[in-house]
Amino acid sequence: ERIKSKTSHLKGVKIAIMGCIVNGPGEMADADFGYVGTGPKVVSLYVGKECVQRNIPEDEADARLIDLIKAHGKWVEPA
Repeated sequence: ERIKSKTSHLKGVKIAIMGCIVNGPGEMADADFGYVGTGPKVVSLYVGKECVQRNIPEDEADARLIDLIKAHGKWVEPA
């Protein structure tokens, strides 16, 4: 819900949010970005199927995901 509330205004951008690495990469195959729990309070971020940031503290991960979306030119400010 946290991620959805911050990104729901991004039309046409698919973000997969997965609780564990076991199913994550396969289930998010068609997503633009991925947010995958990889340990207690630790997240890895993906662009497509490629892991681009590993072992991010959960309290930093939301902001890092938004930065990643911005870096790929997919971010628009909410209306």
